[in-house]
This record gives sequence, structure tokens and C-alpha cells, in this order.
Amino acid sequence: MNTSEIIVLARRHMSEGAMESSARLCLYGAVALYDDDRPDDARKRAIDSLRYSVGEFHEDFRRATRSVQVPS
Repeated sequence: MNTSEIIVLARRHMSEGAMESSARLCLYGAVALYDDDRPDDARKRAIDSLRYSVGEFHEDFRRATRSVQVPS
């Protein structure tokens, strides 16, 4: 998945989970970084948003991180 697809996926799941405010903050950061032409940093923040909203065991999180090594 490319960065913009991960951002869209994170936006879709934003209101899920107990840590919605953290997911929202990460997503806003991802969009700002993407707008600043920093796609690698934006991708990491969007993945963080997914981590907060759906968790690391969700299939969408796994799809988003399949091609990247994400620190725990």
C-alpha cells in the first residue's frame, strides 16, 4: 500500500477503538507530513493511527505494515 492509501484507511477506522483521540492526533500529523512532502514520515504516523484505532492484530493494520518494518 502507498502512503495515501494508508492515510485513507486510517481515516476510515479513526472513530473505532478506545484511543480515538490518539488515533485522530496521529492521523492529523500524517496528513500534515504528507502535505509537507514527507511521505515516509506520514506513512509512519498513519500506521500509528491505525495502531491506536484498530490494533496490531487487525487485518487492515497488517496490510498497511506488510511492506514496512514498524517498531513496536
